[in-house]
Amino acid sequence: MADSQGPSGWQRFFEAAAERYDQEGFTQATDAEVAQLRSLLDLQPGQRVLDIGCGTGRHAVPLAAMGLEVTGVDLSPAMLERAAARAAAAGIELDLIAADARDLPDHLGGFDVALCLCEGAFCLVADGVEPLAHDRAVLASIHRTLRPGGRLVMTGLNAARLLTAWHRGEPTGMLDLLTLTETSPYELGDGSVVELREHYHLPDSLRTLAESVGFEVEAVWAGGAGDWRPEPPSVEDFELLLVARRPAAPSS
Repeated sequence: MADSQGPSGWQRFFEAAAERYDQEGFTQATDAEVAQLRSLLDLQPGQRVLDIGCGTGRHAVPLAAMGLEVTGVDLSPAMLERAAARAAAAGIELDLIAADARDLPDHLGGFDVALCLCEGAFCLVADGVEPLAHDRAVLASIHRTLRPGGRLVMTGLNAARLLTAWHRGEPTGMLDLLTLTETSPYELGDGSVVELREHYHLPDSLRTLAESVGFEVEAVWAGGAGDWRPEPPSVEDFELLLVARRPAAPSS
């Protein structure tokens, strides 16, 4: 789903953000997040993991260091360059692919686990695309890459927190209440401005959306950088944490 008119707004944003990405506050809990993933998914050496929106490889590299076969996908070549440098510095072999999460390459498949964390494509609406259609396409594309019985852990933006902030009169971007989409302008380093859309979800709607593409949903929990909790989300939680499974193939 390449944009014939040039890089998309989100691609331009992440190309510009790549150099400072690892200094952002929400990236500082990587070790805790990896430990949580290992426990939640009972990760074992040799399992195949697809990290969608892998960014600078902050999850992918430590997971690969545990003996997992990790493939990282990202829309931003600059992010992938930093992921490759991180892997090389750690002496880790990592397969990295530039791709749109809505249309993952056909050769990707048979993964035991798929990760899409910190809004790594999900909720970050592509230019000119209807928000729900964007997020559904991401989920459907991920579903195709998993083996039967394979599991997904994904974070999504919590609409209850956004609506609570809006109700309090706290600043937000331009909010579309009908689609639960927020549009915000961002100035890039070259002085240009991009308008970015983020799509928010309520727990029940996220569950329904995942089920609509064939997932069995195990849980929708409270989320936030380094603070994923196996409990119902509140209006204060920044993210929702979706845990789901591609159904196992029926026995013959």
